Amino acid sequence: MFASLARAIGNFFDGTLRGVALKSVGITLVLFALLFAAFEIAIFHLPELGAPWINRALELLAPVIFVFFLFVFGPPMAAIFGSLYLDRVAGTIERRAYPGVAEIRKGRAVASLGAGARFTGLAVLLNLALLALDAELLPPLPEIVGILANGWLLGREYFELVALRHMSRGLAARLRQRNGAAIFAAGTIISLLSSVPVLDLIAPLFGVAMMVHLFMRSNAKDTQ
Repeated sequence: MFASLARAIGNFFDGTLRGVALKSVGITLVLFALLFAAFEIAIFHLPELGAPWINRALELLAPVIFVFFLFVFGPPMAAIFGSLYLDRVAGTIERRAYPGVAEIRKGRAVASLGAGARFTGLAVLLNLALLALDAELLPPLPEIVGILANGWLLGREYFELVALRHMSRGLAARLRQRNGAAIFAAGTIISLLSSVPVLDLIAPLFGVAMMVHLFMRSNAKDTQ
């Protein structure tokens, strides 16, 4: 896992991901700006909540509430953007670092797209459940549980999304099970990055890059 982590970090400094990183961060910032504008408009048009000062307080606290929203739902956003940029990032890294690797199998892009939609839905449901759990646990337990739970999901699903480019779902699941500890550790790193403002902008790209290297190492070891 550490070798895959190091190689993923290297990809951000050797020019491999420069173009796609700049484009994805730009699109992400635009989407965040649109989300924040929609959030501000929604708060501004709220009906009066008992007293005018309550609505005014919500308007002033809107940026804080929005940042909290991003913190809670950072992992689902990583799921969404990871799915969107999977093929481009994975293909770029594979062509440069693994030129001898077999081309993506015909029809696997459709399988990856379906898996990505399922992945995003699971991430949203998990984080809604964790949000409800926050009221039952004392700090920092909710945060720790959230990072670990999202680490399990992000690791599992990112690895499978990358693996589906080259093999069937059954083979991908078996390879994932044989490398569960390393995949969970990698997913936890993605989860941590996804929960930190600014770093969450690159978390999906970094997660895909790390999982490409982890998949290649795991698959090579498995076929020896």
